Amino acid sequence: MPRSKIACVFVFASAFAGACGGDGGGDDGDDTCTPDDTDGVAGGNTTFALTVDDTSFKPTILKTQNVSNVTLTLTNAGTKPHGFTVDCIATPNSSGCPTQSCFPDGSMIAPIAPGATATVTFVTPNPEGIYAFHSNAPGDTQPAGQFVIQ
Repeated sequence: MPRSKIACVFVFASAFAGACGGDGGGDDGDDTCTPDDTDGVAGGNTTFALTVDDTSFKPTILKTQNVSNVTLTLTNAGTKPHGFTVDCIATPNSSGCPTQSCFPDGSMIAPIAPGATATVTFVTPNPEGIYAFHSNAPGDTQPAGQFVIQ
């Protein structure tokens, strides 16, 4: 299993225990990471159908819970290749959490040809926040969308 998927499984399991280890290396109590969860809800299953063309994504806002199992299907309705990637955000914390939070590597879709569709499944990060998504194809200039983790 790739390291990013192992980390996501670890975060998922740890969310229900109330904390996730910063480095996973022991029980010394100094590496506890408990990001805020304003709604107190984590997990679930969400499916998104996302379309990209040469000027925009539709929809532009995707909302789901932290530590949610996501299936995302990207359809390229444009005239050139387009892909999908999500940027990292700074992790708000005061208790030793990593300084940034990122979607797993498996959430990215490499550029696909016009008319093509690609699907990925992944687990959203634990820290809530607004993560920007955009096409990762060279030269793409579509406005970024927002992946809102609640």
